[in-house]
Amino acid sequence: MSAPLRYFLRPRAGALLVLALALCASSARADFFSPGELSRAHQSLEGLKNCTQCHEAGQKLSQEKCLSCHKELGEEIRARKGLHGRLSASERACESCHSEHHGRDASLVDWGPKKQAGFEHGPRTGFPLEGEHAKLGCEKCHEPRLIIDESVRALLKKTPGKKSFLGLGTACKACHFDEHRGQLGDRCEQCHTPRAWKPAPGFDHGKTDFPLKGAHRKVGCAECHSATQTAPAPAGTFPAPRSATFARYESLPHASCLDCHEDPHKGRFGERCTSCHTVESWHKIRNALKDREFHEKTRFPLRGLHLEVECKSCHGPFPGRPAKFRGLPFGTCDACHEDAHLGQLEGAGGKRPDCDQCHTVDGFSPARFTVEHHAKTRYPLEGSHLAVACIGCHRQEPLLSRKIPHAVSQELARKKRKALFSFMVFDFPARLERCESCHVDPHAGQFSEREGCHTCHQVESFHALRFQHDKDTRFPLTGKHATVQCEACHPTVKEKGREVPRYRPLETTCAACHEDVHAGQFAPAPGQPTDCTRCHDTAAFTPTRFVHQPPFTDFLLEGRHADIPCTRCHPAVPVGGGRELRKYQGTPRTCEGCHADAHKGAFQGFQQ
Repeated sequence: MSAPLRYFLRPRAGALLVLALALCASSARADFFSPGELSRAHQSLEGLKNCTQCHEAGQKLSQEKCLSCHKELGEEIRARKGLHGRLSASERACESCHSEHHGRDASLVDWGPKKQAGFEHGPRTGFPLEGEHAKLGCEKCHEPRLIIDESVRALLKKTPGKKSFLGLGTACKACHFDEHRGQLGDRCEQCHTPRAWKPAPGFDHGKTDFPLKGAHRKVGCAECHSATQTAPAPAGTFPAPRSATFARYESLPHASCLDCHEDPHKGRFGERCTSCHTVESWHKIRNALKDREFHEKTRFPLRGLHLEVECKSCHGPFPGRPAKFRGLPFGTCDACHEDAHLGQLEGAGGKRPDCDQCHTVDGFSPARFTVEHHAKTRYPLEGSHLAVACIGCHRQEPLLSRKIPHAVSQELARKKRKALFSFMVFDFPARLERCESCHVDPHAGQFSEREGCHTCHQVESFHALRFQHDKDTRFPLTGKHATVQCEACHPTVKEKGREVPRYRPLETTCAACHEDVHAGQFAPAPGQPTDCTRCHDTAAFTPTRFVHQPPFTDFLLEGRHADIPCTRCHPAVPVGGGRELRKYQGTPRTCEGCHADAHKGAFQGFQQ
């Protein structure tokens, strides 16, 4: 190449370089400051103006700024629990595990060289995976429906499709259905381990009020704790029960042998089997005949607990009164015993019922008052009430002790007899047909007394509802509303000092639950809510029923206008906070509002 030609090309190439640099100055400046594109989760923070949202000016990433957005981690760190709370100070730099600027689809979690499978669950979270837990895949436990932390639930609700490993509970009941149906409390670890559900190594029958002795040690559990059928779990119950049956442990009668065994003597020797037999063997007989031989010849042969009563307890002598063996009344219980229920069971005219309707000589408890007997009272037991222990309704009331007559207390003391009274409540003055007579209103008065609990609930189960949203409210659930979880619309609020779901009052307008994505552009007047139903329905937000013609608009799309995408005339405009809004109101309606004047004003003022 000749020198003049080289001389000619050099300045021209330099000019081209300067021009290229000038054209891309802004993009080059952005590339210089930003190490790469942000992930999809943080894409709203893209741009030089947002750097200080995460970074201190001229410094590295700020942990405090991270936590200002990720508030769900703050409490975990303060409580020193979970993965983030157990990190040492040197490990708490967020970027050590969560690296950014690697592109829209890059993962924000660095699991280390062994990936997710190598995560050390026990040391890192404080919840070691042992036994059956060690065999489960992560997704089995880290399931959105098992999250109990409200801040994490709120985060997932705000960002649909987002996944999180945070917010799980560590108690068994947080993940597992209670197969004992509430009989044994919620401290499963007292009996079970993660290695297997059965056997239960922590359970010791000797620590119950019925330790197994003698021949009882050889009896299989199912012989006494038979399987009980329960009502089907409501649809959608999560976690679902493993079985529709469960072993009965609570309220299992065991005070008398006859609770489990049939009496081969047909009642000829009373109901207290231990008078003759022992738990070692049915055939091992006590020598009790001599103890009862004399009384067997009287009109009151001793049976049951009467065998263990000292003679002087009935015959005396008592202070100021000699012993008496003939002419003692014995026809009814109250000839010797005071009314243990202190008049609660008296009928018309003060008449007491016969004690042997409920009790036997083998003991005051358990009473043989059955469900059939209860059916003859003013409150027959039905549904779940059949499974409630008596003490659940007939509570102990110590104030009943004030009803013991002073003269009775003195007489019992004189005879040195125990004051055997029951302080269980049997006389209910309240209206028993009202659930509130026994139950606290879980809705804190949101529903009127006229409606009553039976409008929605039934005695079979509190959770088996006859309530139907479409028929029983003014807001039928249609379209997408039918798939929304109840708590999304009925949040927990504080009412009368208690936290309860809000059912009344609730607004039913779209604006009451949904943000106006059009920022009031279609409101009838400033400050008034938009009538979303003009264009949208509950089936889906899009497509809409809007058409570019009256009554929606008088700007008809004709000719080439009909082929133009909506976004050409209705662009997205920034409204602050990284948000954009589609512009509808204020859109130009004249040709020159959208099109450049191809005639450069030559026809300005021309009238058609």
